[in-house]
Amino acid sequence: MSSISRIISTARPTFTSSARAYTTAAASEGSTAAAAGHYKVTQTRSLIGVPKSTIKVLKSLGLGRRIGRIVFQPHEPTAAGKILKVKELVKVENMPGPIPPEGFQRTRAIKGYKVVGKM
Repeated sequence: MSSISRIISTARPTFTSSARAYTTAAASEGSTAAAAGHYKVTQTRSLIGVPKSTIKVLKSLGLGRRIGRIVFQPHEPTAAGKILKVKELVKVENMPGPIPPEGFQRTRAIKGYKVVGKM
């Protein structure tokens, strides 16, 4: 074996099971830390002329009715993938901690009348 091949073989990184265990432990530790926050997703563009598959993704996020509507999604890979699919149509902000009280507000306006009973 030549001296160059010995240097190359010693310089190559080796992946052992302990390295895999370390990366798995680090990934699971990061996912629990990320689960504490939420994405604040605001629809900024119309759905006119958008493919049906993109509309379905936007509806699965809880958007699609009106521009300016806000929803909160947890920090999860599924939510991140959906947001990446519709990134041209939404604005995303990172919100640490629990969902703020504004996330639970009523989305519809008050009707202005009250139904008392049947006729």
